[in-house]
Amino acid sequence: MDAKVLIVDDSELDRFFIRKLLEYLGVDSEEADGGRECLKAVRNNEYALILMDYLMPTMNGIQTLSQIHGGIDNRNESTPTVALVSPDDPEEGKMCLEAGFSNYLDKPVDFKQLMAVLIMYLPDAIRNDLKLPANSKKDEKPEAAPKKEDNSGTSDFIKAISQIPEIDYKKGISLCGSEEGYFTAVGIFYNSIDVKSEEIENYYKNEDYKNYTIKVHALKSSANIVGALALWSDAKDLEEAGNNNNIEKIKNDTEKLLSDYRSFKDKLAFLSTDTDEEKPPVDESALNDAYAALAEFIDAMDFDLADMVIKSMKDFKLPDKDEKIFAEMEKLLTGLNWEDMKKLLNEK
Repeated sequence: MDAKVLIVDDSELDRFFIRKLLEYLGVDSEEADGGRECLKAVRNNEYALILMDYLMPTMNGIQTLSQIHGGIDNRNESTPTVALVSPDDPEEGKMCLEAGFSNYLDKPVDFKQLMAVLIMYLPDAIRNDLKLPANSKKDEKPEAAPKKEDNSGTSDFIKAISQIPEIDYKKGISLCGSEEGYFTAVGIFYNSIDVKSEEIENYYKNEDYKNYTIKVHALKSSANIVGALALWSDAKDLEEAGNNNNIEKIKNDTEKLLSDYRSFKDKLAFLSTDTDEEKPPVDESALNDAYAALAEFIDAMDFDLADMVIKSMKDFKLPDKDEKIFAEMEKLLTGLNWEDMKKLLNEK
């Protein structure tokens, strides 16, 4: 068995959030951005545990689990699978249990509850290697979440984000476990605003309220993680409207939601790395090495190492063509679009 946890969620920010919690506990993970990607993964790998979002486009969690439990040949028919559900709808958890999930966790995932799930469902050989907090015992519910890093002074990032009244950065750091984790989460949130807001808008304009509701649900979760509480509240209300088929409220409030969501592009503009006047020009051999390494890490679907290569290029001034390629690569990596990344590399 591969001693890994598979995280299945269409929200890249939720996947990142759970991955960082697992890393803190010393647990390796892989990611799938939806039901179809999950089915590919379970065909080829055996996992110790699967954490799967219930509300996803195309195939929801219950439909995906049904395929794992008998619809397709795979190596995970007996793998414990825990649903990730909305705390705003208590019926989701009950429904998932009835459909065959081993258990469920509310989103955003609570560190203590995640640890309890790992202790409950991981095989002994893996569970014994968990990096548990000192005051937690393996036969008790954990009592400590990751602690914020003890940094001397306040970082430039915290100084900047603390000036945004629409963001409760202390809540975000608490959820993410550290300033570093929160910084990455906010970066993912910022970089996905254009794509995600366009998805919501397109589903709204096409009156596809089922997928509209799924995307608003994802926004609600992302906004909560970064501490954008007013945006979270508005998304929560519109998700409820979608679930109740309240089209009038959707039509009345969606434009405001999109406007407020997109306003964070300006509020978080300090995260942009577009200005590079003082950056040294990249050496051609270093650029070629970066492309070669990136191709290798994309083939291996290694998020962390691919992300490291892309971020390393931000320290240099790149030719316009390469600048655009790496910018597009970062967007594709955020969505785990491995095939599109391969295609982009082949066409460069």
